Amino acid sequence: MNLRNTVSPRSSLRTAVITAAMTLLAACQQPATGPKYEGEPLFTVKGEMALTNGSGAPSGPIRLAVGWYPHDGATSAPRAMVTQEVQYQGTFPLSYTFSFFGVPPASALTDYTTNGVTTRASFGVLLAYEDLNGNGQLDTIPSGGSGVDRVLGTSLGDRFNGRDTPQQIYVAYVDGTPPAEWTGYSAGYQLWQDGSIVAANTPVNIPLDQTNELNYFVCEEFISSSSYGYDLPCNIAPTGGVRVIGNVYRTNGVGGVSLKITDGTASIPGLSVELNGVAVPYHANEEIYGAYGTVPVNAPGRNVLRVNVPGQQARVFEMDAPADFALTAPLEGKRLEVGSTLDVAWTRAAGANFYQTGAYRVTPPNETTSIELVYDQGQLNLGAQLTGFTADDYYQLEAVAFAPNYLARGLGGSMVNVSTQRSTYIDVIPANAGLRLEGTVTHITYGGQTYGSAWMSAFDGITELTNADVQINGDALVFEPTWNMFGIDSAQLTPGSAAAVSITGNNKPTVSAAVVLPGDFTVDPVPATQSSGTALTVSWTASAGATSTRVWVSDMQGQTLFYENVLGTSVTIPALGVTGDVNLSVGAVIENPAERHLLGSVQKTFALTLTP
Repeated sequence: MNLRNTVSPRSSLRTAVITAAMTLLAACQQPATGPKYEGEPLFTVKGEMALTNGSGAPSGPIRLAVGWYPHDGATSAPRAMVTQEVQYQGTFPLSYTFSFFGVPPASALTDYTTNGVTTRASFGVLLAYEDLNGNGQLDTIPSGGSGVDRVLGTSLGDRFNGRDTPQQIYVAYVDGTPPAEWTGYSAGYQLWQDGSIVAANTPVNIPLDQTNELNYFVCEEFISSSSYGYDLPCNIAPTGGVRVIGNVYRTNGVGGVSLKITDGTASIPGLSVELNGVAVPYHANEEIYGAYGTVPVNAPGRNVLRVNVPGQQARVFEMDAPADFALTAPLEGKRLEVGSTLDVAWTRAAGANFYQTGAYRVTPPNETTSIELVYDQGQLNLGAQLTGFTADDYYQLEAVAFAPNYLARGLGGSMVNVSTQRSTYIDVIPANAGLRLEGTVTHITYGGQTYGSAWMSAFDGITELTNADVQINGDALVFEPTWNMFGIDSAQLTPGSAAAVSITGNNKPTVSAAVVLPGDFTVDPVPATQSSGTALTVSWTASAGATSTRVWVSDMQGQTLFYENVLGTSVTIPALGVTGDVNLSVGAVIENPAERHLLGSVQKTFALTLTP
């Protein structure tokens, strides 16, 4: 119909306005289902929605929402979801307009403190979706639940499939006047991209990838980190049928990798997996592709993980790791009273842009202390203070360094990261622990000779004692100042038996304990010489009562060249790359739950010469 022929000449101005409105409406390709008038908007975002990857148009109309997410922390997420009433349907690309008529909900705001001044702000992501349940809003997926609506695309792109948009744009809101340190920010709404504020009229485009993993943006257990990394969040099946989740790491100078590869439910064995060109084996008992000490991890440098899936394009993950660094505090074996705080410090890792620290109980359920994110601003030394040490237990402390390009994502929600780590153990003790002993009682066989050894530290609470009466089976242990320990190498011990130890001191009653030794075992013949460039597999029979077996190699100066705690009866020692005489030891250990600081061990040590 010719609109111009339906009106009188006196209505020419009105005709021009209507014609312009109709032209704009046709260009936007949106039906007249917009919101009721809510007044003038406080802020408006404009852009285009376009189909990607050859995907077809959605079956129903598209709606828009903005999700406000927490900065960090384990709160259920997103904190708030604001839905626009307008629906879009037509020929792609579709132009859209998203208007904000009010401030974000208070629950969406996060407190940021700079130089003692707290500013409240929030960052939102635009989400395009299909309203499958027809309730007029984008529904989040509760923990343990499955998808309700379908997210089609976001202003960040399909980031959980490795397809981020070239320009990562968030909608930012600042409550009140921001501090001077917030360069470019102002009160109210603005657009935030790559760490800085951009012009308010910058187009915010939304690619419609339509993959399953876009629903991660509304999966509460995924965003809040309450879902364990290997699990399938919100029952979202992986696009492409394969999901790779794992870590590449270099910890205390040793490289390793651990990967879980599934179809969303079951592990997929038999794949060819390589890290920096070296094969990564599959361990059927754990359903993990993993290796430790036998794979190269470049720190600093680029690391390439390749997963070959039959009939599909290989999954390739490229990540950068920072250089190694030193954990300067606490010292190995530091003793800490329950409920105390712990100061952690480390040297700068070249190439790192942030660090993470945490501590985990050795004994399940592995309660976690506070996780601290520390951002590198060029200091030579960095640190954090941890709390949450609430149990009488050993804790493993980790300081982890990350480079900017530490995380690689891929099809199916795959995520692999690389890091450089330093770890140590701390011992958390109740304040009223009283007199106690820490140490090992060992039956040793070396060079065909056997003898009993007991070396222990004496304590009153966490205070170490140098003057105490320490005994084993009635024989006194002598204090050795060099090692700051009480010891004896002539104890009468028998594998499979118990030794009685006691401590008297600090004008307190004697405290006694029993240390149980595991049963005897045999080690398959160990060669007298071994090439330093060749791995060596060591096997042994099971030791009755042993909770684990420790295998280590040390040089003549006592430096440990290799160490591994093994639950089975064999281990492969990687090529050590050094030459000379070393000692190889296999020690079966009983960790007594009632006396966790006292270990019973049966140890076999062999002389070994590493040749060029």
